[in-house]
Amino acid sequence: METLQKKYGISAAVLKWIAVVTMLTDHFAVAVYLQAAGCKYDVYSVMRKVGRIAFPIYCFLLVEGFFHTRNVKKYLRNCLLFAVISEIPFDMAIFGQIVYPQGQNVYFTLCIGLGALMILDRFRAKYETRYVLLRLLTIAVAAYAGEILDVDYHWKGVLFIVMFYYIRDMQEWIRNLAVIFAFAYEVTAPLAVIPIHFYNGERGRQMKYLFYAVYPLHLLVFGLIRLFLMGEG
Repeated sequence: METLQKKYGISAAVLKWIAVVTMLTDHFAVAVYLQAAGCKYDVYSVMRKVGRIAFPIYCFLLVEGFFHTRNVKKYLRNCLLFAVISEIPFDMAIFGQIVYPQGQNVYFTLCIGLGALMILDRFRAKYETRYVLLRLLTIAVAAYAGEILDVDYHWKGVLFIVMFYYIRDMQEWIRNLAVIFAFAYEVTAPLAVIPIHFYNGERGRQMKYLFYAVYPLHLLVFGLIRLFLMGEG
């Protein structure tokens, strides 16, 4: 992978902070700002557009984590644990309800994608017809699971993760174009290609469980504020 040869650039830790800040901006807009008196739609719209940058980075980092982790099963276990922990805070912040079965948080999207990568990687170097069909079936089932479970970004989110897996070893200009075209349906999401382009392959200063925990914690805070604002209204 070309990025691993870059002497200068930004580390995975910096990428995570970019994803966290843009995600917080997005969720604040939905959970708090939109509910507040005097909300201006133009401001809300700008914050949502900033937030679109987060998900492509998270998909990219998930794939990098898959290739670098020493224990992919533990990686999946941690994602699943925080998916469960995050669900009620997610429902509170995004939907204004304690329980909202029609939408699941993005950790579930990442879990489905990660599970698909584990299966796909077993057949990565096998090109017989049966293995090609198994790979296609795995991708189709994972995408279908993302849709019927109503996870964040639905089937598209799962396919984005698979895309990053397959373009990882391609030439950099091809990877950049793939990201731009894949996320072109969102006006600002393709901008994520800029920090991803400057990724240097280094881990940086990792605060592993902080990055895991920031998702449910900020959703809980925003969710409580949203419920309060709804009650005041």
